[in-house]
Amino acid sequence: MDITIIGAGKLGRDLAQSLSNEKNNITVVDVSSQKVNSLVEKYNIQGVCGSGTHIDIMKEAMGDHCDLVISTTHSDENNILICLIAKKLGAKNTIARVRNPEYSTQFEFMRNELGISYMVNPDLSAALEISRILQFPDAINIETFANGHLNMAEYKITERSELCNKSISSISIGKNSDMLICAVERGDDVYIPNGDFVLRERDRIHITGKRKELANIGRKIINSKKHFMKNIMIVGSSRIAVYLTHMLVNLGKNVVIVEKNRDKCNSLFDMVPNAMVINGDANDHDFLVSEGLTDMDAVVTLTDIDETNFLVSFYAEKMGVAKTVTKINNSKLNKLLDDVGLDTIVNTNDISVSAITQYVRARENISSFYMKTLYKLVDGQVEAAEFLAGDYVTFLNVPLSQIKIKKNVLIAAINRKNKIIFPGGNDAVQNGDTVIVVSKNKRIKNLNDILQ
Repeated sequence: MDITIIGAGKLGRDLAQSLSNEKNNITVVDVSSQKVNSLVEKYNIQGVCGSGTHIDIMKEAMGDHCDLVISTTHSDENNILICLIAKKLGAKNTIARVRNPEYSTQFEFMRNELGISYMVNPDLSAALEISRILQFPDAINIETFANGHLNMAEYKITERSELCNKSISSISIGKNSDMLICAVERGDDVYIPNGDFVLRERDRIHITGKRKELANIGRKIINSKKHFMKNIMIVGSSRIAVYLTHMLVNLGKNVVIVEKNRDKCNSLFDMVPNAMVINGDANDHDFLVSEGLTDMDAVVTLTDIDETNFLVSFYAEKMGVAKTVTKINNSKLNKLLDDVGLDTIVNTNDISVSAITQYVRARENISSFYMKTLYKLVDGQVEAAEFLAGDYVTFLNVPLSQIKIKKNVLIAAINRKNKIIFPGGNDAVQNGDTVIVVSKNKRIKNLNDILQ
């Protein structure tokens, strides 16, 4: 596809990398020539220096043909305007990054009346992901498929885990028809395991399973002592914090927000009246303890400064807080934070890149419209995608034992009318099923792509 990305900030850069790796023709537009030249040299893409709100710049960037314009500037209004200009200039599809909740609630109007194909709200998406994580406190991360009937959770194997030093076929989870270990991360390597694969301490395993079973896996398998999350402290007053607070309060949680800026605290009183708002500096660890840090079940750090977020999370874990969730902007910190043992790390850009990549693939050819969900895991090395099975599938009603599936590709589950099936060799994909496929270093656009 011919794609023009407006804005070379963090999201624009990550999109340029992801979409160029998928063999799309990418042009990046930004007012900073330094940012544009850096991306052009690094990813062998096209670049135009200028503002996306300038018609002549957009004409130059889009050329004679443009399948998609993605606007990722820091201004919601500019992103919406750029999409309108692009549509008038002939772009087939447009995507706008928006953060203002008022715009997010008007998406149907903007799509139907203004022609904006898709709107991405990174803050809302991040809040949804953190809310899911807090409902599975033993998990590092959690993803959702099949309209919420199936989840994929990431856990870390500890020395005391029942899974440590055992092959997948020899442990109860390997025989449990309601769960499946579908990927293992070991250091810098990733595996799609078979039954002979032996799990080791510090492995990170990705398990698909039904909600009820995954909720209990920490206590039964990981040998965790974490418990129900009731009292939650949020550090920082970002839009993510506001979205998340509303979600948690609706789930019956007790939420405390710590914010350094007094004016922001005054605004929070009106935006989240059911939460406790405390004015104070989270870098003052004595202050946090005095405000009940050690009584918290979870601490979520959402400031705009990565260093503050991971230092507060690290201190919270040291003080015995059972669950920490740390937001970061710089994905290069992932490995460092893993080495120091931090619990769950959330990167808003990664969430947005996965959502936009799914959208792009769904428009590459007609069969890709059957992609329902896409998650990128393990720094993009693993993908978990959900597809609707239709007439285009060449192996409908054929037992899985009779088809040849590519190496490092796994059918993790089948959703048949909200009944979850963890398939064996005698099972077959039927028309109307949704199928969850996990793959390593593969670009699966539709179900036929899993075949050798």
